[in-house]
Amino acid sequence: MIRKDLDYLLIAAMFASGLYVTLSGLVADLFGLHQFALHRYAGYVCAALVVLHLALNWGRIVGYLRRRFVRPERRERPALLPTRRAPLPGRRALLVSGLAAAGGFVLGRLIPGRRLAELPLPGEEAADVGALYHQWSKPSTSQALGVVLDWGGQPERYKTYADAEQIALPDPHGYHGPSLEETIEARRSVRDYSAEPLSSEELSRLLHAAQGITEGRLGLRAAPSAGALYPIELYPVVHNVAGLEPGVYHYAVREHGLELLQRGDFRAAVMQTGLWQDSLGQANVCFVLSAIFQRTRWKYRERTYRYVMLEAGHVGQNLYLAATSMGLGACAVGAFLDDDLNELLGLDGVEEASLYIISVGRV
Repeated sequence: MIRKDLDYLLIAAMFASGLYVTLSGLVADLFGLHQFALHRYAGYVCAALVVLHLALNWGRIVGYLRRRFVRPERRERPALLPTRRAPLPGRRALLVSGLAAAGGFVLGRLIPGRRLAELPLPGEEAADVGALYHQWSKPSTSQALGVVLDWGGQPERYKTYADAEQIALPDPHGYHGPSLEETIEARRSVRDYSAEPLSSEELSRLLHAAQGITEGRLGLRAAPSAGALYPIELYPVVHNVAGLEPGVYHYAVREHGLELLQRGDFRAAVMQTGLWQDSLGQANVCFVLSAIFQRTRWKYRERTYRYVMLEAGHVGQNLYLAATSMGLGACAVGAFLDDDLNELLGLDGVEEASLYIISVGRV
């Protein structure tokens, strides 16, 4: 009786640990969490319980396999009267543990998900697409358990322009300005700039504060990013920086350098894309933030646009604070002609699109 009780106790423990692994895995996937409390250890416990159960019932399992698969003529005939076949609780336990291990797959693939939010049909009352997206991208259990769409694979982590002229930037470290508290208190949107050039050292600090790598081994950057996937790209449109030709550049994050995409005076072009705001032409440099959406989409699926926009805000605030700490003025611009700005940077507007302009200049 004690042996049978132990078998049932192991079965219950396997079921509980397997269920916890399944449910915590679903929650972690639903909310994009990297880890879930005790998830890994519950998996180890479940595996250990399966091994222990197999060890305790090995004789019964081997007996069952022999009766099931060995041909009748190869079976040994008992010399005495045939005995009654013993019950095989091990077989039931194996089935339960297998179902617990496969629970996540079954739930994720077979249970129908919720319907996606639909845009209004012609003739119906117009709806705010942003509000529809907000509702559609909310996490829910039915969505997590629904049929998984093909969200594509993970693209390259870094964008490079192999044929562009590579320009090294000065070391961004070593500068110590006002305290963080003082910088936050002083931060304002400044739209009037002087004609004095920005130094290359100041440009280097701005780029590093916005998107620079702050932890080399893992490639972690100055601004937070969902899943450390970093979809944001940074394009400085340089108007007046000492030692640099005016033109459109791309920030090479890995090398902390610049890639020259186009030479020339683009003040009028940037002003035109920004609805003729004078500050975009007066600034020393205009930082254009774009996003490669697939860097986030393959992992976070329908919540991608939320996370990308949040990250653009993080990078923009970093630029604001870095500029303020160096006595420079900065102003974020969200009103611009998307297609014109994408064309200026050579972006397709779909796989990669402009999101934000931040002008920075000496005051």
